[in-house]
Amino acid sequence: MTPKRITLIYPFAYGYIDFVVRELRSHPDVVVTEIKTDKIKYKYPNLRAKVWNGVRKLFGKNFKKEYFQNQILQQIDEKQDIIFIIRPDLLALSLLKKLKDKSEKLVAYYYDSCKKYPKQLEIAHFFDEIYSYEKEDIEKYGFLETSNFIYDETIEPDEMIYDIFNISSYDSRIDEILYLSKILSEGGLKIHFVLFNFKKLTFPHLISVTKYLDLKETKKLIAQSKAMIDIQRADQQGLSFRTFESLGYRKKLITTNKSVKNYDFYNPNNILVIDSKTIDIDEIKTFLKIPYVEISREIIDRYSVKQFTNRIFKLNANGN
Repeated sequence: MTPKRITLIYPFAYGYIDFVVRELRSHPDVVVTEIKTDKIKYKYPNLRAKVWNGVRKLFGKNFKKEYFQNQILQQIDEKQDIIFIIRPDLLALSLLKKLKDKSEKLVAYYYDSCKKYPKQLEIAHFFDEIYSYEKEDIEKYGFLETSNFIYDETIEPDEMIYDIFNISSYDSRIDEILYLSKILSEGGLKIHFVLFNFKKLTFPHLISVTKYLDLKETKKLIAQSKAMIDIQRADQQGLSFRTFESLGYRKKLITTNKSVKNYDFYNPNNILVIDSKTIDIDEIKTFLKIPYVEISREIIDRYSVKQFTNRIFKLNANGN
């Protein structure tokens, strides 16, 4: 049987896509090439080369961009059945064209909305399939619907230290994150809010980190918490990985994303939708006390990394 050749190209993704790669490699008739674009680094051999590259840029040439493109193309030594790209808007148009020529099917996964990254619309014509979890974009542009996925369900019991855990990056949500951490903490809840930024920051109710927590560290904090809180970006309607971590680990979720109520796994015992402008501390404390309701295996499986991988890459039980 001819193996199915699949290449994945993606930027830093917190380790989530590693689980997709692992699932693909579990199929004996699938040959996987994995290209992490954040690992491609160009170093000028000397100062002269750096100055010369500055001159070349005036004429539309760039050593770093050429190196980046060549590093990707060199890893694809023969035509692929599928090339799957996350955040293709980060790639040059010339590279997208060459990748299309190297694949039977070029597939994109738009992690974010087209409002946030309008270039996604400009490059849509390159792709045979475009997947998205943003309902508005799916309905407006005819993208294929998917969601993020449950990548893990095994969590060791641990001492319950915190009521609520959150991990976020410093971005447009910062004022909301600061307000929520203050209200929840002053309301008598034990919170553990981790904020990532490349520069160390100081806030009264947040723990500032300058390196991303890996999934193992995050899992430990989830195990030590009664619930997780997910703070939705203003330009996002799709469900973040926090939602699927809570579902996989059977942890309660507090979220500002109202669209979660439209999903088949939603249960008010397990998921509390809040408006950060009108926080009711007593409501949250009551929510934390009520028992978690187990979600059926059938529903859990619909959101597994296995189902995500099979759907995107058109795999069956035999791998093809």
